[in-house]
Amino acid sequence: MIKFNSRILLLSGVLAASGLSGCALTDAEAEQAMQVVDSPTALNTPQPEWDTPFWERGNRAAPADDERQAPSFTRRDAPLANVAIVLDDGVDDTLPEALVGRASDHGMLVLPKGLVQDALTHTPGCDDLAGEACRSALAVYPGARLVVKIDDAGGDQVAVRVWDTALNKELQERVGNNDQGAARLLDSLGSQVAAAEWSVRPFVGEGNALYIAAGRVNGLAEGTELEVREPGRAVRTPTGQVVAWRAGEVIGKARVAEWVGATLSRVEPVSGTAPTPNHRLSLAP
Repeated sequence: MIKFNSRILLLSGVLAASGLSGCALTDAEAEQAMQVVDSPTALNTPQPEWDTPFWERGNRAAPADDERQAPSFTRRDAPLANVAIVLDDGVDDTLPEALVGRASDHGMLVLPKGLVQDALTHTPGCDDLAGEACRSALAVYPGARLVVKIDDAGGDQVAVRVWDTALNKELQERVGNNDQGAARLLDSLGSQVAAAEWSVRPFVGEGNALYIAAGRVNGLAEGTELEVREPGRAVRTPTGQVVAWRAGEVIGKARVAEWVGATLSRVEPVSGTAPTPNHRLSLAP
């Protein structure tokens, strides 16, 4: 197996996003890509954790207090769910930066801003995030489980709209543009992510190979076995409120064949029905 260092893998993820969308990187975009590669915190992943699959992280002996490092998906037994944040021009980076720094503790990975913007630019209909077609496309690539729009609400407050692409559900909240507001929003987003098990929708890429928008920084290891499932359905209360998700029937098996980038992997069928973009892939038990 060819061994890639973390810098090459992260850069390949940014370049893969451009290549799959059919556009070339400008000089400015290339510089931004290098900045992402050289800043692990921009991908919400401490460098020492990149070589350790998520299922091994919780089994290690606890280090002494003077050896403790920033937590990285140590409380999850599933990959981190991708979160795409779209920031209004009138809002500074205080809240998003706080979300990035602590998202992994809540089972989430905040996608790099440039990756999200590139996806929005090259996805038809995404001039309106509220449109179902846009949200459905973003769920496939860049694999956003949650799409979060943050607008200025005045008085050091921000208005937050959240679209859950798995449950097809919208939430709205108003929080302070500060650390306290970030903590409150993280709890809310983390609870929403937990309402449905981790899954991804595959898509056909270069050479008719099948890809998923999850990879190394999500905690997804090469060789991981995945279940191929029918789409599934939402669980509703008597008033029609969507509160959970029932996964579809398992009809096949697939596996992560290789990392293509930081948040991109190629998958291949193993048995049963081969996965298509109409299916969902989830972790095998």
